Amino acid sequence: MKEIEAMSKAEWQVMRIIWTLGEATSKEVIDILERKTDWKSATIKTLIVRLQKKNFLKADETKRPYVYKPLIDEDLAIHQSVNNLFDSLCCMRKGEAIKDLVQNSEISQSDISDIVEALSIKAKTAPEKVKCNCLEANLS
Repeated sequence: MKEIEAMSKAEWQVMRIIWTLGEATSKEVIDILERKTDWKSATIKTLIVRLQKKNFLKADETKRPYVYKPLIDEDLAIHQSVNNLFDSLCCMRKGEAIKDLVQNSEISQSDISDIVEALSIKAKTAPEKVKCNCLEANLS
């Protein structure tokens, strides 16, 4: 599996556009990012090349201009990125981090319902208190 931590914040922006469109030319990506950021086209092209070298993007070279397609699924990338972040947190702080995300993110009504349902299920088996894992030796 590709290590998603290797993707920079700027590269994430390029990938989000290509995931949303399904595929895109560099011109399409440049047009969108030049409206959203102060980046120059050369910077955006460099990001696209880096994503290809990291095997996150593939260019269909049978077409001109090249059409770029993602080599990693967006849901998988998000899952891996979130889990990488949460693996670096103290177990005692994860609930606080989730609460912060909920309070500071725009979330749809249906997503909120799904989260409430997941929390209701999780509550049935959750411990009263989570132990700190910061000083434990990892023996696995």
